[in-house]
Amino acid sequence: MFATMTQEKQFITVDGHQIAYITAGDPTAPPLLLVHGWLSHARVWRQTLDALQDQYFLVSIDLLGHGHSDKPRDGDYSIPAQAGRVLAVADALDLEPFTVIGHSMGGQIGLYLGIHAPERIAAIVSVSGVVAGKLSAYVRYVLTPIYWQGALLPFTWNISRALLRYPWYFNIFNYALTHPQFQRPPFEEDEDLQMGIIPGIEIPAYRDLQAIAAVDLTASLEEIAAPTLAIFGREDKTVPRINAELIEQLVPQGRVVWIERCGHAPMIEQPVPYLDALREFLGAL
Repeated sequence: MFATMTQEKQFITVDGHQIAYITAGDPTAPPLLLVHGWLSHARVWRQTLDALQDQYFLVSIDLLGHGHSDKPRDGDYSIPAQAGRVLAVADALDLEPFTVIGHSMGGQIGLYLGIHAPERIAAIVSVSGVVAGKLSAYVRYVLTPIYWQGALLPFTWNISRALLRYPWYFNIFNYALTHPQFQRPPFEEDEDLQMGIIPGIEIPAYRDLQAIAAVDLTASLEEIAAPTLAIFGREDKTVPRINAELIEQLVPQGRVVWIERCGHAPMIEQPVPYLDALREFLGAL
């Protein structure tokens, strides 16, 4: 059984596909649009939604292929296409300009928007976000072949779903995602894990990896005019630290906050220092 969402999803149609999203806060407050990453979903931002809803209007989406959005086998899962859907959600909710907060692939999407739709973006927060398109060796050489096979033979995901209940297999899946000291909930209660293996994600999961690898934003970072914050865990085993350093070095108003004893998901592994950094950045805008 898959985890039940505790916050009601809403839907809009973009290019013939249903895109799910959740909101928190007053629609008249400054807007924040939250974009998840690979194998993720809208409620990976639950601590952020809870902490900031008194001051901001937050919109968190399920990208196409993820969460409760449609998962077409032949969908366009490229970074430009996903960025266009983010803008479509912003248009539908009259969010302009807005701050985009993206995690991992979502950080890559946020930076892409800062380059290609600068008039729409007030600020960017890249949480463990991809810049150069090259993920860690573990993701490329251990995980990518697994997801390639899963896209070719989607039924094999049922085997993985069963094996995730065993620690040895779970450790393969989780090794690059969180710090070893982070205690995940039991499998049956782990909303993020269960949404990451939700039926229908078999093909999008591999297409995400292809999409990430296809976009290197390094040469365009100097074009980003929006204030930009990168929040990275010191021990991220998914997105190499050079991605944070590129933001600090090349984005004119870019800076980095490093979080200790933290892997790839600062917002769930270390929510206090993550939220402190986020509040300080947003408060200075």
